[in-house]
Amino acid sequence: MTSDNEIYQSIGEILLAIAPENATVVYLDAQVSPEGDHGKMLFDYDIEGGDTQWFTPESGRVSRDLLLQLVKLRAFFAQNNLFEQGKPWRGCRIKLDLRTAKFSADFRYD
Repeated sequence: MTSDNEIYQSIGEILLAIAPENATVVYLDAQVSPEGDHGKMLFDYDIEGGDTQWFTPESGRVSRDLLLQLVKLRAFFAQNNLFEQGKPWRGCRIKLDLRTAKFSADFRYD
């Protein structure tokens, strides 16, 4: 079984690979369907000085690869009973700081 750290690392690697050249922080705002068969991905990044801009990855495969990792992560949460109040999360906001390599994820249960 894949650990959550492996899944987070995979997500981080994908975000690092698609980060715009001048990005200091990359954000992924993702919604995942209850069935895990589709999702919505929005990508933003910060540049030096703090301005935030959006971007679209060059390949559509990026969203598919991220969706697969998020579905694995949600399954990991389910197997380990990690959901808040027993309900699966529906989305998340992931932040990858490219200067410090710090990764964080906030989950939405709405």
